[in-house]
Amino acid sequence: MKVIYVYADSPEEWNCSQWRCLTPSDAINSKDNNQFQAKLIHVSGFLDFMNPAIQDLVGPASVVVFQRNVVDTQAFDAMEYWQAMGKPAVIDLDDAYHILPWSNPAHRFWLEKDDGVALLHLEEGLRRSNGLLAPNRLLLSDWSHVARGYYMPNYAEAKWWKDLKSRKIAKHKAGLDDKIVIGWGGSVSHYDSWWGSGIREAAQRIVKKYPQVVFMICGNDPRIHDQLDIPLENKRQQPGVPPEVWPQIVKTFDIGVAPLFGPYDQRRSWIKGVEYMLAGVPWVGTKGEPYADIDEHGFTILNGEKNWFYTLNHMIENLADLQKTADMKIEYAQQQFFAENRVDTMNEMFASIIRDAAQVSTGRLPGVYRG
Repeated sequence: MKVIYVYADSPEEWNCSQWRCLTPSDAINSKDNNQFQAKLIHVSGFLDFMNPAIQDLVGPASVVVFQRNVVDTQAFDAMEYWQAMGKPAVIDLDDAYHILPWSNPAHRFWLEKDDGVALLHLEEGLRRSNGLLAPNRLLLSDWSHVARGYYMPNYAEAKWWKDLKSRKIAKHKAGLDDKIVIGWGGSVSHYDSWWGSGIREAAQRIVKKYPQVVFMICGNDPRIHDQLDIPLENKRQQPGVPPEVWPQIVKTFDIGVAPLFGPYDQRRSWIKGVEYMLAGVPWVGTKGEPYADIDEHGFTILNGEKNWFYTLNHMIENLADLQKTADMKIEYAQQQFFAENRVDTMNEMFASIIRDAAQVSTGRLPGVYRG
């Protein structure tokens, strides 16, 4: 079996394509198994499907995974050409583009520009595809009226999370030896998570009770840090770092937080909880679908200032024991969440996609045959 991942991220925005395309591809190819292989191609190259070089790359594929950007007729042509050539094509989504909040910069492209034509094209692309691949079951349910769903969680790049330096060393390097670090990292799409969950209000109470607490906000969007209404000495903005550096930043956290707010956030994946577990960081997140499969390994709570304050207060008061327990679970987390340990899961999923696709007729040869 050979899988072609058609990735969408540019180098400047590299994140989702790492989790959804490159990491699983690397894991598949790490195994000494010529029967299961994977390759990547950027969407811009994939659209040039009659190019001999693209034919040579995609031609041997058993299945195509097209990441998100099925948003015009050119994408339909490329996808359906390969379907007609016997290659099932599934679309991979890890974001709820149909319910983006206004605070998300992508809202304009998906829901406003040209009366939301991109979202209409995405829906049509899903209808023409052989299914939807996603790391969240609610997201699969949302699109079940147009596409068969396949659940594939996000699994981590093992080489980045193995052999991390100790928390003590990581905190010393960051100049945080005598601090209790409550950490979080994310993109511009997480703004509402902090505004609506109650964690901002709880943070004010926490730093008053524990002056040694520092909230470390990681990422290139300064809004969450700037609008966190606590003294400057109790918060720190950590700029974004390359993905291979990120695990060592997580290791500086004494406590990890994963706030969610609203239906959009409930379509996220379990990434934050998994990262905290791999780094041996005790964590607390909003209760819901993203962390439903791992909530026994952290604290999941209903939103509200009182719940966030109570839980963070409890974790600070019992920090040594919680960190010891979290450290003991690192080996378990590696077994469960390293992509290289879940290749059989991927193999079984792609085999099911191929079996299901054999039951239906999809695809066309653009310019040659239109069915």
